[in-house]
Amino acid sequence: MRSARITAAVFIWGALAACTEPRSTACKEVCKREAECIDSAGLDAAGNKQPFDEKECIAACAALEHDVEHSAAKVQRHIDCVNKQLTCPAVLECK
Repeated sequence: MRSARITAAVFIWGALAACTEPRSTACKEVCKREAECIDSAGLDAAGNKQPFDEKECIAACAALEHDVEHSAAKVQRHIDCVNKQLTCPAVLECK
């Protein structure tokens, strides 16, 4: 009985893992750099801290990266732009 529960738990965990979007190294690196730049930028013009969720960025980037028909080229251009920049203000200008 116990082994049946363990087998079921492993099966469910495996199924859930298969449903999640894989996280690309490029997305992780770009989102990390953007998070660092936003943190170093401090406050916006209105004196508010700019909100940025690195994990959400990675998830969105990975999902868009896998949408070859509509978004993958735009994601790759953004990644290329961020990777070429030497300063945080330049990174934050990438679209």
